[in-house]
Amino acid sequence: MHTYNPLIILGLTATVLVSAPLAAHAESKVYKFVSGYESIRLNTSAFEELESLGLSLTSIENTAVPAPGYTYGLKYVPSPLGNDFNFRYDELTKEFESISGTVDFTGSLFFDVDTTKLNLPPQLELGDLFAEPALDFNVTDTVTTGLPIFTLVGTAPTNVDLQNQTVRLNFDAFITQEFSDFLVAAGATKQVAGLKLGEIQGDRTITQVPEPGTALAILMAGSAALGVRRRRTSSAL
Repeated sequence: MHTYNPLIILGLTATVLVSAPLAAHAESKVYKFVSGYESIRLNTSAFEELESLGLSLTSIENTAVPAPGYTYGLKYVPSPLGNDFNFRYDELTKEFESISGTVDFTGSLFFDVDTTKLNLPPQLELGDLFAEPALDFNVTDTVTTGLPIFTLVGTAPTNVDLQNQTVRLNFDAFITQEFSDFLVAAGATKQVAGLKLGEIQGDRTITQVPEPGTALAILMAGSAALGVRRRRTSSAL
């Protein structure tokens, strides 16, 4: 009659269970953003439209050197103070999938307010922007309004370079409905949701993240091997 070490059964069973879902992502791996910056090129006509409503852009606080062809740069805030964004990437299919976390930046946009047109303080600051790409592509102002002020629409496939551990993203930025409603509530004479503010390029450095499932599978496999070793030792005695 055979007896089976429970440790062996537990280890092998867990390994099989963990390996099954891993097989579905055999070619994809999880990565995280480490550092980077955002480059901005403004759509002049959009800001002229805002000025006609009483909101005039006076300056953008540069916190990073923008990429060539762009005017302004915002610095990426690395974790643990800011970003903890993770994504899954399949090198064969080029599939990029947001998983979790935020993308945070330093720097602000400053506007002079025509207080005869808008019931707002004389200066409006929108800054310390963040987004949660796993939920949506809205970019939120955390300094003044707490609102998503623009949303991002991709203009090119995400460029992932695993050899150099970099990612490049390209977007158009459009005013959100929430920010448009904020301006209308302050006295703006028309909606500006969907107005294109400009083009944005995101440059990131990345690193691979060990997946918890993989670590668990290795642990369980090691437990099984240890159980076998102990069983053989006991038999020898």
